[in-house]
Amino acid sequence: MSGELTPERREAIREAEHAVMGVLLHEGVKDLVPDLVDALSGADFYDPRNGELWELMCSMWAAGAEACDPVTVTAELTRRGDLERLGGRVFLHELYDSVPSPAMALAYAEIVAEESRWRALAAAGTRTVLAAGRREGSAVEAAERAVEEARQVRDRGVSALDTPPLDLLDLLAQADDTPDWVIPGVLARWDRLMVTGPEGGGKSLLLRQILMRAVAGLHPWKRARIAPVRGLLVDAENSAGQARPWLRTMAAAAAAEGAEIGRGQLTTEIRPGGLDLTQPADRAWLLRLVERVRPDVIAIGPLYKLHAPRSGEAAEDSARALMTALEAVRVASDGAALLIEAHSPHAAPGVKRRDMRPIGSSLWLRWPEYGFGLAPADGEGSQELRLMDWVPWRGPRSERDWPEQMCQGATWPWQAIQYAGNAPVLGITLTEEQVAAAGIQVPEQREFWDDRQLT
Repeated sequence: MSGELTPERREAIREAEHAVMGVLLHEGVKDLVPDLVDALSGADFYDPRNGELWELMCSMWAAGAEACDPVTVTAELTRRGDLERLGGRVFLHELYDSVPSPAMALAYAEIVAEESRWRALAAAGTRTVLAAGRREGSAVEAAERAVEEARQVRDRGVSALDTPPLDLLDLLAQADDTPDWVIPGVLARWDRLMVTGPEGGGKSLLLRQILMRAVAGLHPWKRARIAPVRGLLVDAENSAGQARPWLRTMAAAAAAEGAEIGRGQLTTEIRPGGLDLTQPADRAWLLRLVERVRPDVIAIGPLYKLHAPRSGEAAEDSARALMTALEAVRVASDGAALLIEAHSPHAAPGVKRRDMRPIGSSLWLRWPEYGFGLAPADGEGSQELRLMDWVPWRGPRSERDWPEQMCQGATWPWQAIQYAGNAPVLGITLTEEQVAAAGIQVPEQREFWDDRQLT
């Protein structure tokens, strides 16, 4: 090994090595093993004993062992006479407990692999410096050796995974991918929808409506049935007392349409104090929750309550850290569609319509697949209807079935409006009989959902 490591860096490497080894001791990770074997070899570990243990556990999985856990690995090491040399029984149980989230195994492996590449690069540099000092061969030959060794570090462990270059004609001959729909025509797996607007503009109610109707098996803004999905609501702003009435009323509205939400369809987490997903504890908590629930769609936010900026931290650094955490959530959920609420800036002096882009780093403009703002519409009667334009602030990556406007609903917070010529066509409606049977509180005219005090 070349180069001195600080105690802090050595500890970070130790944590990553223990975490990735610990993953192999958990059940249900067999599908991850091929990718982990491709990502790491025993030689990549800073501690050679960890490398030996890694190779043993990988071989046990490859051999089709019924279990690879602290008990079975202890038995195998005992049979080989290597148990104490490679850490002992207690060490194996500590490895098992050191895993924040098995879903993040490849991230842990990348930390270990990156440190291995740095060590290899340092060793290559040391050999080049020694050759230059000894004047071994010609300078050109020494430079060529240095370039080749650096190239080997660059390609180490990954060049074999490169796919052959794809010719244009072969690309065009392939069939187009069919979206894996969560909500047909609206959201597919791995999609990210971010909705912005002013404070009290109804964006959180809209995202809850999309989520609640999806788990009930209803299209978000049409009177149409879809396959019910599993949902997760993470409210980082409102208290349970504030959130419960709206959710109760929406559940009643779904039941009135013959689509009652069953147990296990929607999991709720109310965190009015906010979260900091850039910190290990909060991030690990959410990843564990997602791994248990396995949702198809997640509504989370608002964005500013998911991260506590540090003093002097740049907006771009804050955004990147939070994006990384949210990407980890998507991976842990195996591609759940994300519904994210964010605030838009205040209107500039003299500007009639405020900017709908999310507050913070401009990186957020490029991150989601779909970004829209709820902006008050102009024109006669707009205020009475609470007519809102559905304003895109991010160019869509593919066409979806979005409305053009939203207006205040009765049985649901929002009704979508799509235009057929000049005539608006409203989306969700219920009969008076359905409303009465469900006991839904319908607001009087000009009394908006989020102005009402539900009990």
